[in-house]
Amino acid sequence: MWEAAINLDRSILNHLSVFRLSRPWHFLQVDGWSLLPRQLPGATMIRIVAFSLAALLAASQAQAQSTWSFDRGSTEVSFIGHRFGAAVTNGRFERYDGSFAIDFDHPERSRVRVTLETASIKAGSPLVDGFISGESMLDAAHYPVASFVSENVSRTGEHSLDIRGRLTIKGVTHPFDVKATVDGDIERAKRGDALPFQASGSFLRPAYGIGRDVNVVDDRIDIVIKGRLKR
Repeated sequence: MWEAAINLDRSILNHLSVFRLSRPWHFLQVDGWSLLPRQLPGATMIRIVAFSLAALLAASQAQAQSTWSFDRGSTEVSFIGHRFGAAVTNGRFERYDGSFAIDFDHPERSRVRVTLETASIKAGSPLVDGFISGESMLDAAHYPVASFVSENVSRTGEHSLDIRGRLTIKGVTHPFDVKATVDGDIERAKRGDALPFQASGSFLRPAYGIGRDVNVVDDRIDIVIKGRLKR
């Protein structure tokens, strides 16, 4: 009997052992669970081992990630409109959600998803709120949710990230880039402390069919999120 040695992380090797018996039987054991001995051709056995290794690698990566969400008591999601390059209007979304699978050691494995309820706009007065969430702008009655889903995360500095993904508003989806910075102690965050952060990105209103005939603000709209993430 011999054990097939594979150069993997020791934690994976501790859970995987593949044995070939002196008879044409094969035995696969993973995390203490085993497949009953069966007569399997060599090629089939290789496929089983490959599948098992892939599953274990995926599990190892998942364990390295931790799931976070917005700390609503200290987080604000705001938007800023400009006129001739100067900020002239701003507001916030009162209802929002976010899911963050964060791998501090390998940020490129992290995943981000944020949703905003378009009817939850607060921009200073009920009249302005109704206009922005109305049919010619966000059309919250037909498109109640705007969302961002990350596709690529890359580290740009000790405490900064570029997050590239897809922003969907009014049923229209375009690429969207986010610049994010982490203000807290990452080592303490790994142990469970809340993580202060800020993130921002910009889009053009006409690309999403927002206020095509509106000229009191420029096409560019900034989205800014400041607050904390918690487990």
